[in-house]
Amino acid sequence: MEDEPNSDTLEGATEPTVVDAGRVFVNTGPNYPVQKNQAAKVIGILVIIWGAFNLIAAPFSFLADFGATDFQGNPISYPTEYFVVSILSSVLVGAITIFAGYQITQYQRKGIWLTFGAFAIAWISTVILGAISGSAMDSEGTGFGAGFGAMSGICGIFCYAICGVIVAIPLMLSDGGME
Repeated sequence: MEDEPNSDTLEGATEPTVVDAGRVFVNTGPNYPVQKNQAAKVIGILVIIWGAFNLIAAPFSFLADFGATDFQGNPISYPTEYFVVSILSSVLVGAITIFAGYQITQYQRKGIWLTFGAFAIAWISTVILGAISGSAMDSEGTGFGAGFGAMSGICGIFCYAICGVIVAIPLMLSDGGME
């Protein structure tokens, strides 16, 4: 056969190509491990410290009666419900946050969610304790307890929101390494 110089077609036989599966789409460059951000470790340690303070402070709630007075300066005694709610919430929140802080230091997302749950429990108990202590201080029955509980809830929501943003920092980092 003679080759035509300006032919528009190619002629010939094809040969099967052998594809090596080990070399297709394989990155042949060095594999560098990604270093996880240390913010999760620091925040986890801070959460553990906050939980430890809650556990340590639980027995000190019995001292709330000493020096407590109503608005006229008369000594008062808090009801038993105050001490029950205070101690149970301190122990529960302390235990949850110590475990959650450990989980955060291990780069586990569930630690952050457990901390948010502990914040919710602490906020609700703060509102309840504010209402109980406000009622104990209100010897005239003017409804101060509900107002005091509402005000402590409003102030507390801002504090726990700020703490929640701080705890959520490892989730906001692109290289946080949270699993």
